[in-house]
Amino acid sequence: MAKLLGIIGVLVVCAGLDLLWQSRHEIKFWILAYISVFRAMLRQERSPLQRIPANAVAEKRRHAVRFFLGMSFAFLLGPMLIALSLTLLFFYRGL
Repeated sequence: MAKLLGIIGVLVVCAGLDLLWQSRHEIKFWILAYISVFRAMLRQERSPLQRIPANAVAEKRRHAVRFFLGMSFAFLLGPMLIALSLTLLFFYRGL
C-alpha cells in the first residue's frame, strides 16, 4: 500500500506539472503585469493599475482554476502523498 501511495503521489505531481505547463502563458502574463505595477509604484505614479488594459486581464483570467489545481497538485497534494508513502514504508519496516 505504501508503494502504491508513492506511485500515485508521483503521478499527481506529474499531472500538476502538466497543468502548470498548459497555463505557462497565463503565468507569464501575470508576472509581467506584477512587474509593470511594481515599477509604476516605484516611480510613484498616481494609479499604477491603469497600466494593465481591462480587456487583456479579462481574457487572460479564464484559466485560473487550471493554474490553481496545477500548483496544488504539484506542490501540495503530490508531495504529501509521497511523504505519507515514505512514512508508512519506514514505519512498517521498523516493526
